[in-house]
Amino acid sequence: MDPATGAMLALQILALCSIVAALLAYLVRQSRNASNEFDVRSKRYVLVTSCDNSVGLQIAIALAEAGYKVFAGLLEPEGTSPSAKIIRALDDQRKKEPALTEIAEDGATALAQGQIVPLELDPTREDSLHACLDAVRARLPAGEDGLWAVVHTGGLALAGVIERQESSAWECMLRHNLVAPLRTARAFIPLLRAKRGRIVLLGDSEATFSRVPGLVAYSASRRGVEGAAEALRAELLTSGISVVLLKPPPINPLVLYGPPILKRIDVESGVKGAEGTWTAPLPTKAIRHSLTPALGSPCPLPSYNMASKPRSLCLFGTE
Repeated sequence: MDPATGAMLALQILALCSIVAALLAYLVRQSRNASNEFDVRSKRYVLVTSCDNSVGLQIAIALAEAGYKVFAGLLEPEGTSPSAKIIRALDDQRKKEPALTEIAEDGATALAQGQIVPLELDPTREDSLHACLDAVRARLPAGEDGLWAVVHTGGLALAGVIERQESSAWECMLRHNLVAPLRTARAFIPLLRAKRGRIVLLGDSEATFSRVPGLVAYSASRRGVEGAAEALRAELLTSGISVVLLKPPPINPLVLYGPPILKRIDVESGVKGAEGTWTAPLPTKAIRHSLTPALGSPCPLPSYNMASKPRSLCLFGTE
């Protein structure tokens, strides 16, 4: 091999090594960033208000898996509802993984990464909200003075053609879908202000189910939430609390706000399902594209369409 060819080969090898080194440095940096983000999330406490329904349970589990320490509102935390059973099954599974156990300096067991702590909560009742507020304060570790987020997932969908539906059904949906999130926001603003946290609300779907016959009153209550979110965002601007609206994908609200259905037997395989196995209503990408930035972004968008991937418009500001 002549000297010119050898020199050229050496340069090519050097260039290839440089590319490999740059790629490895990028992967290490990305891994470090992901680890740092998880560490940040593991120090943040979030309340998901209504985990008796499918969407609330899925959001609570997704946040716990992302590292947040989650308080899950349930009507009967020690009861036999599907959600209570699923949360207990997840807790049993978590306890089998000693790497996730976290011991505080004073020797007390603190909330561990991935843990979901059920609390009694009915967001339609003032007394229940205040009792839950006290329970959250009592469970925060020493030195922790607030919540990072309150995700209001309560909702009620009662189908019925408007001409024949009782007005009591409308009032019930308004109480659950519109009044309850406002009561919840009012109760937890002090804890959110301490962390300059955020309130996350669920609006109406932009697609077909907002115009399905029989859901007029339901849709009206959900659009009311969207208006309330906009007004609340302006009112809390100086407090540093963000108000974020999530618009669900086109999924039947009777499924979203209905109780989770436990899988007893896998229809395709005929195998009996494990304890706590259920089918989540939202696709994984809907969580990744909306809930993740809604809670994790230093400057979240006012709203996220869970059916599409958002564009980041943050131009300045850091946490």
